[in-house]
Amino acid sequence: MGCLLERKAQIIFVTASSVEQNGKKRKVVVESRPTFAIVRLDGSRERFSIAWEAIYDTAKQLRAKSLRQEDEAERLNKRSIKKVSK
Repeated sequence: MGCLLERKAQIIFVTASSVEQNGKKRKVVVESRPTFAIVRLDGSRERFSIAWEAIYDTAKQLRAKSLRQEDEAERLNKRSIKKVSK
């Protein structure tokens, strides 16, 4: 019985979001490779490769930052409610 050691498929995602480049809105395209992703704008020759681990680490850091901001906003909201009700 065999075992698949490396995925050879290439998957291309075209996102619904747009980024403005040189005054034109362009879709973000992500090309999936086994060990990294390539990010580019539709119609642009400029490509950026990034490791999947770096994407995960960045997402994890952004999530932690977002949770801290939500907690802080909630605490400030509770303080303002207490001041109004006094």
